[in-house]
Amino acid sequence: MRKTLISGLIAALAVTPVPAAMADTAPASGELATVTADALPTWQTDGVVLTIEIVNGVTYVGGNFDNVRPPGVPKGGAGEVPRVGLAAFDTATGDLLPWNPVAFSPTFTDDQAQNECDKIATDTYRCDTVWEIKASPDGSKIYVAGDFNKIDDSRRDRMAAFDTATGALDPDFKPVFNNRVRAIAVSDTTVYAGGHFTTVNGETRTRLAAFDASTAALTSWAPTADRRVNAMALTPAGNRLIVGGDFDRINGIRQHGLSAVNVSDGSKGVFNSNDIPATSSTSRSWVTDIVSDGTRMYASANGEGTFDGRLAFNPDNGSRIWINNCLGATQAISVMGGVLYSGSHAHRCSMQSYYGGDAFPETKPHRRYLAEPAGTAQGAKQTILHWFPNSAPGTTYPWVQGPWAMANDGTYLWAGGDFTEVNDVAQQGLTRWTFHETSPDVGGPLQAGFGAPTALAAGGGKVTIRWGATWDLDNRKVRYEVLRNDGQVACTAEAFSVFWNLPNLTCQDTGRTPGATHTYRVRAIDPYNNRVSSPNSAAVTVL
Repeated sequence: MRKTLISGLIAALAVTPVPAAMADTAPASGELATVTADALPTWQTDGVVLTIEIVNGVTYVGGNFDNVRPPGVPKGGAGEVPRVGLAAFDTATGDLLPWNPVAFSPTFTDDQAQNECDKIATDTYRCDTVWEIKASPDGSKIYVAGDFNKIDDSRRDRMAAFDTATGALDPDFKPVFNNRVRAIAVSDTTVYAGGHFTTVNGETRTRLAAFDASTAALTSWAPTADRRVNAMALTPAGNRLIVGGDFDRINGIRQHGLSAVNVSDGSKGVFNSNDIPATSSTSRSWVTDIVSDGTRMYASANGEGTFDGRLAFNPDNGSRIWINNCLGATQAISVMGGVLYSGSHAHRCSMQSYYGGDAFPETKPHRRYLAEPAGTAQGAKQTILHWFPNSAPGTTYPWVQGPWAMANDGTYLWAGGDFTEVNDVAQQGLTRWTFHETSPDVGGPLQAGFGAPTALAAGGGKVTIRWGATWDLDNRKVRYEVLRNDGQVACTAEAFSVFWNLPNLTCQDTGRTPGATHTYRVRAIDPYNNRVSSPNSAAVTVL
């Protein structure tokens, strides 16, 4: 009963070269570890989640939704309870918490479609979406912003603050904006706001404003952006505010999409990169999110016919460190453990040289989540890490993206959006992941497409077994056991597989008795012993 390995691993690697970066949930020594692709149990929303902030074990979410429900429960099902625009969950368990403010605005009429608002009736809309939540550095407060003009029964025109210890609405922080607030950044002394507005408290503030964190008073800080601001983040040193959006000028100085403003006086800061392509008659690109890991800063973009990807830059001068561009708008990013995670609808990453050839071509379904090394050296090509959970997007424009928000606390990575499924399982609005050490990786290689092997008599008591590899959402290396007659292991192989490059594998069963008849099936096993099996081959008679 001999079993023989005939170049299974060598043949596989000849087809699929080992990439420069192989990080997954079971990395080799010295390589990055990703979270698993296994979605953890998490409460759901009945609409889109657009912002997530994690503070002291509590995950605050905002967006456009009216109710939340337990995991596994369909919309309108048992356990669904009201949460309007804002909700809070236990970061480690995904369970709903009692905090329950209501973000509200009255209806209005308009004969032009208001796609980002709720349509109540013909030409009648309500805009009460929460677009941003950000915490103070000490975690004692969260600031929320969006389209609303009331929180519960208290007037709050598009921005409000809450005490995180009590959950109470801050009675003193109540600025009045004349239009949407889309972005917030908070220092120990100052609260910054960006968005679509042009006045605050009746004073001119063109899409950027600041408030004293202690008194809530509007400050004299008043830089300008000529179009909307979508994202903001303070540099690690705290002396510069990085702003991103769809603008062409800051303080009248041309720089599209991504720039810096000095916090001392509102003057435009040095920003050497011009990687967000300016709007033209055929294309446009705008920044959607900005994050920092304490050393570098990162931005994501949505592009129509142009830049859709992510870039890293020096916070002190804006110089580019690395850039990539998978086609398919990137709406959210989050950096954890040296890995930059992103939410997008990436559908093509191979059209440029950033990934050194190790990237997928045009593909469907689109990949909604990607991971890449955050610490890639200046000017070096980026690599896609092996982390490919997926989600089904919403179906009502403009909520057809999938993920719109991401955040982490160093252990749990949360994502929110308009999605209705995660990894082919019904789950709306929210999901989360963590590392294998916190919650074991239980998702094995994929069953779908893992077909029956072909068994051929090779003479001399040998049978050659051939099969196409499967792949795993969060492990690049898969081990294979070829089972004879649904029991004994006849031979084994290993291969590195990605969804866009699945090798054909071969191994040989030797020492068989001529005239005997056997069937074979292949068992695919990931590094944590999760496994799936192929169907049986047709019977083969040994020669």
